Amino acid sequence: MEVFIKRLTKTDIEKRLAIPTNSLEHFPGFNGRQGAYLKVKDRSHRLWTFWCSVRKTSYPKPVFSSGWLQFTHYYNLRIGDKITLRKQLKRDVSNGVQYKIEVQRKINLFGKDVWAHVL
Repeated sequence: MEVFIKRLTKTDIEKRLAIPTNSLEHFPGFNGRQGAYLKVKDRSHRLWTFWCSVRKTSYPKPVFSSGWLQFTHYYNLRIGDKITLRKQLKRDVSNGVQYKIEVQRKINLFGKDVWAHVL
C-alpha cells in the first residue's frame, strides 16, 4: 500500500524529510509521545531506522529526522529525486519491518526523460 510519493527538496536532503500530513494515518500511534522509530527496507533489502515525529503544535506535520540524513548521504540523494514509501501488508516478522522505500531519479535516455531507480 502506497503511503506517499514525494519529490525531494533542499530541506529534505539537508535536514529532515517533511512528510505529507495526509500520510500520518499510515504510521503507528505514538502512544502520547511526540514520535516513534520506523523500520524501513530499501530495494537492496538494507534496513534503515527513521525517527518519525510530529510537531508539538496543533498542526501535526510529520517528519523523518534521526536516521534520514544517513540514508540521503549513503545513496547520494539529490533535489528532485522522487521517493515512494509503501506500507507492507504483512510485517517482515524477522525484524518488524513495516515499510519499504524506493528512490527514483529522472535521467535522459535516448532523448527521453525516464525515472530510474536509485536503489
